[in-house]
Amino acid sequence: MATEVIVGRPRAESHTLRAEEERLRAHLEQRLAVRTRFAPLADVRALLVSPDRADRPKSLVVSSSASVAERIYLYVHVAAHIALGHHLPLVTIVEGAPGVTRFSDASRHREAEELARAIWWGQTDKGGLLGAPAFVQRSAMLRRLLASEATRGALRSLLIGMRHVYYDLRVERALAGSRLAAWLRDALCVTAVVSVAPQLSDRASAG
Repeated sequence: MATEVIVGRPRAESHTLRAEEERLRAHLEQRLAVRTRFAPLADVRALLVSPDRADRPKSLVVSSSASVAERIYLYVHVAAHIALGHHLPLVTIVEGAPGVTRFSDASRHREAEELARAIWWGQTDKGGLLGAPAFVQRSAMLRRLLASEATRGALRSLLIGMRHVYYDLRVERALAGSRLAAWLRDALCVTAVVSVAPQLSDRASAG
């Protein structure tokens, strides 16, 4: 599960992350019939409860202490469980807190992690529109940099530095609609999510 929480996000990155979180949460409800709510949870990050009938909505309870980036990861991971048919009637899927494994079937959990990674990087359509922002989703360079902890941290620092320069030079209005601004926003978003969920990186697939 998530192993790191990003801190000190620059101004626009927080807005981008929140917009992405809202989009994915709406997609879960509209396409997968998953209604999300937030509540204090001890040693647990999320609970997916399936009803006794397929025509009733599923309930996803997410820890109120989960960061926005971690919520995004959880939505993708839960969608993978659903795509794999793990959401049996009246069965609760438990996602543990960082470093705590609570999902009883480890093999199914690994299957969901693998599919979540494929969904995130646009390698399958099973997740619908739950992948990373399209502008950077297929960037081989970004994936390589996010594959190891050392380069992931360096990339995050570099992108945040670029974001500060973007604002400090007061060029955000002139560049707001540019490809550079769009790439920077999306790259910051993806980096934040993979930082809290490194299992989405290519290093995890190699391991």
